[in-house]
Amino acid sequence: MQAEDLTGYYTYRSYLNRPEPVDDFNKLKFAEVELYLSVQENRTVTGTLAFPAAPGGDEKNVMDVNGEISDWSPLRLKLTGQGRANSAIADYYYEYDGMLSHHWTAGVKQRLTLTGTVLRAKDHGAGDSVARAGVTASFVAVKRDFVAPRDVPGNALLPAAVAMLAGRSHRLRHSTWHTVRTSWWRPLQEADRAEITQLGWGFARPPFNDKGRLDLINGAGEDFLFMHRRMIRMVNDIYEQAGVPVIAAWGSIPGPDVPQFVYDETKDPQNPGKVIMKYSAARSGFMVPPAEAAFLDIFPEADRRTMKLLKSPDYLNFVMRPLERSFTSSTYLSGLSLGALGNLLEFTIHNQMHMRWASIPRDAQGNVAQRDDFDFAEKWDDPAYDYLGEFYSSHVNPVFWRLHGWVDARIEDWYQAHEAAAPGEIERIEHKGVRWFKPGKWVKAADPFDWPDNGHHRHGDHEAIAVMLKVLRIVQAARERASRSMAGADLQEGRSLGAMSFLRWTEPPPDL
Repeated sequence: MQAEDLTGYYTYRSYLNRPEPVDDFNKLKFAEVELYLSVQENRTVTGTLAFPAAPGGDEKNVMDVNGEISDWSPLRLKLTGQGRANSAIADYYYEYDGMLSHHWTAGVKQRLTLTGTVLRAKDHGAGDSVARAGVTASFVAVKRDFVAPRDVPGNALLPAAVAMLAGRSHRLRHSTWHTVRTSWWRPLQEADRAEITQLGWGFARPPFNDKGRLDLINGAGEDFLFMHRRMIRMVNDIYEQAGVPVIAAWGSIPGPDVPQFVYDETKDPQNPGKVIMKYSAARSGFMVPPAEAAFLDIFPEADRRTMKLLKSPDYLNFVMRPLERSFTSSTYLSGLSLGALGNLLEFTIHNQMHMRWASIPRDAQGNVAQRDDFDFAEKWDDPAYDYLGEFYSSHVNPVFWRLHGWVDARIEDWYQAHEAAAPGEIERIEHKGVRWFKPGKWVKAADPFDWPDNGHHRHGDHEAIAVMLKVLRIVQAARERASRSMAGADLQEGRSLGAMSFLRWTEPPPDL
């Protein structure tokens, strides 16, 4: 059992230890609450106990949980729960001693469960309703399924945005753009590139050179930044037309202990000096999904280890945080071209964020299922398929727009860094309806490539869909040719010609 296996939400139920039989099970009920635990490898445990127990309620009473894992094998934990200061339950104070319940190898769909005892360590309440210290009960905490961001209250995209983004045309556009440019030199050959270019999908600035190295001088990163900025503009247009605030970008990358449902302290209008805990839709939905077995089984063994690492607190703290500091540093940004910035962002922290926040991919029926690279069956066009880890589906996931908002904000940081170093050296312009920059010393492309503007890329356009499918079949044939020529050991590794996902294109962090 590891820390990330324990982290998550539970339904916690406690029962009075009455030995006599009862005719109504409710006579044993002590409490039913929502338990959230964030468990670290150093044995530290934090979280909350909140009631009512149903997830995502508008208002809750919250106890802060702190404690530690006293032993890993067999797992035991000791916790305390303290009512939030100045709230209606500020005087609540409970202690918990629990352990991991036995897992039966023959069990069917057995859930991770914690069992133990709870002690009311202090009196709470007043007058005739005072609850005396010393009362004990037994508890069972049953782990819940991870709640997908689209199902977190207030987190789902507007229906009109979902209709556009989950449509076949937009899915293919996003998938074609990423797939072709990352395949341009390998495995595509000269004849393939010529045919794809004739179809309107040629890349003058592929992100990798013909040696397979990240190209920081050809301006490829400008295409990445511009294409996604234009996507953001399209979604923002839908929100603005609906009179709804646009999706807020992450100001900073969410921490390792961020819960899926966030409650903020708000002054109680009925009781001055007291606070109530109100649900914050704007800050909810950012919990890192667990690296569960059903998720890891999708990947080859080497990638399973990478996925677990990407989702760990240590990876955030020791890899992603330093990258975040670099990409927000005016000193660092002032020395980068726009193309270098885009390429470095895409193949380090951007791809890492995609996979860190990727949860188990599921089909429309809720079954664990991931699309094969070149499977374009209509079942994958269902809005429920919003797996953050691959090109065909990631942009349907609400988290995509939070993390890409963070990436997009780095463009403004880059501009301001250069403006401070050499005012006026970079000139702003508008290009294809979005704010952009005139080519010059730090900007290479006059027309960054996002998708062919030939009149055939309106949402649902059948001709555009046919062209994109043809382009992707060319890539598929090239990959199959390359696969046949590779040694079996290379194929088993599954890296160089593995799934077309953001994991495949996650580069080691550069020396920043």
